[in-house]
This record gives sequence, C-alpha cells and structure tokens, in this order.
Amino acid sequence: MKAAFISNYGGPEVLKFGEIPSPAITAGMVIIQVKAVSVNPVDFKIRDGALRIFTGKKFPKVLGHDFSGIVDQVGEGVSEFKKGDQVYGYAAVLFGKTGAMSELAMVAPKQLRKLPEGMTFEEAASIPVAALTALNGFQKAGSLNGKKVLVNGATGGVGHFAVQIAKAKGAHVTATCSTKNIELAKKFGADEIIDYTKQDVAALTQKYDSILDAFGKMKYSTAIRLLTVKGVYASTLMMPTAFLSSFFYKMFYNKTLTPASMKGKPDDFREVEELFKTGKVKPLIESIFPLEKTTEAFKLLENGKPRGKVVITV
Repeated sequence: MKAAFISNYGGPEVLKFGEIPSPAITAGMVIIQVKAVSVNPVDFKIRDGALRIFTGKKFPKVLGHDFSGIVDQVGEGVSEFKKGDQVYGYAAVLFGKTGAMSELAMVAPKQLRKLPEGMTFEEAASIPVAALTALNGFQKAGSLNGKKVLVNGATGGVGHFAVQIAKAKGAHVTATCSTKNIELAKKFGADEIIDYTKQDVAALTQKYDSILDAFGKMKYSTAIRLLTVKGVYASTLMMPTAFLSSFFYKMFYNKTLTPASMKGKPDDFREVEELFKTGKVKPLIESIFPLEKTTEAFKLLENGKPRGKVVITV
C-alpha cells in the first residue's frame, strides 16, 4: 500500500512517500480504507524524535492520529462494525503501533466511531485530537455558563474548536489572534478579540474563570495573574516540570494549572458530534493536501500558522 512514513527521526526531509506492506487483519481489530487524515503538532514531534521514549526504534513508522474512512476488513470477534461502514477515529502511534497516513490502517474498535450524518470525511478527520483536546481543557474548568473564558491562539487547530465549544457552553469568550484573523475569530463566536500583534496578552487586566492556551506558550505567571480565584488554566503544551508549579499555585492561590489533552472517551465524542449536528461546532479546513504531498502539509503546520486544520486526503 502507499503511505507517508519515516525510516528515521528528523526534520520534514525524513518524510517519505512510497510502498510499504499492507496490514494483515488480526482478531479483535478493524482495517480501514483511509479517506482523510489530519496533521497535529504531536505528529511532527514524533517525526522529530521528541517522543521516541514512547514511539521506539521500529521503522518504517507511519504517522497520523486522526483519520476517517471506510471499513475494509473486520477481525474475528468484532461485532460493532462491518465492511462498508463509514467511520472516523484515531490511531495510537505509540510502542510500535502505526498511524493512519496510508491507504489502509488497522485499529481497535474502541478507537472508531460511525461517521455522523452530514459530516464529510475531511471534517471527521479533523476532529478527534483537536476538538477533544479543547473539550478536555474546558471539562477541567467545570460549568462555563456565564463564565469569562480566554482562548489563546483562537484560530488554529485546537483554538478554533475551543472558541466554538466555550460559546456553546454559554461562556463569554475572549479570543487572541493576529490582525488578519480577527473576523474569523468573530465568526467562531468570540465576544471580544485581542490582537496579539498590537496588544501584549501579559498586560491584560481582565480576569478570566478559564484560560485555554491552544498556543501553549503563555507564561504560567501570566496565567495565574489573569485567573480568578478557583480559575483553571489548561494548556496544550504543559511541560512535566510545570507540575511542581501547579501544586504551588493551587495551594497558595487556589488556581489550577493543568494539561489539556484528548482522552478519547465515548461521551466526549458524543458531545462533539451533538455540537456538530446542532451547528454549534464546525471544523475549519482551509488546507488540503494529497497523501504524496504530506511533507508540504507538515511544513505548513510547523511554520505557516494555518487557520483551522490541515488535512491530507488519501
């Protein structure tokens, strides 16, 4: 089968497009004919080798977590899906497992969902990591109804979902973005906009009940100052060293620093699917590449500051 893969860790140049062996179905697994895959920051971190303690030394390694497609084969013992079902889900590229940037991908049934009515393959492939990461960050803040929320990096992959989800939950949303993306942030539902090219977020005086740092670069001291008492700061890029700081801030300020991460729970998928069905959440996909242009897709995500999600079609 054709696939985008790496044979060693490194920069964008190590990505290859070519033929690798197709997966052989095993009991309890499902093989998907992949239609679309989205690119997430975790993918280029794996490619770089930053997560090699989890991804190991087995090559070639196919990247790609989020995907959508059609069930091609089901293994013995699988009853939830059948050949021909349209599905979406996530692959776990850890401990020797392979991703979905390929014509075929094998995953466990628990990693799959039926494609909701009215959702395209491209939209479905954009959802799991980004939308569920945003949802998880807000879940840690409790009810958002009537609360003040700040989304830092509001028009990127996680951020554009975060603005829509917070708004759907009844929050008053302030979004940070560049000048060119102000109207887009408003379209997502932001009540207030901070143009970070003209105004330093660290200089804000407003307090927020919840901060979702989709950009992941806000200083913890800034986040603590901007939070209300009992407020929650959730970051997509929480460093391990921050856990000691989070304990300190919780004990002395009653403010929480926590990572935002995808959990993949069925209830979380159902919540996002319902928000999509009711029109409250709509994925933005401005950049679509064919599988053979995977390197260009990675370069855009790493250096081009894309709006919404970057998707690869297979």
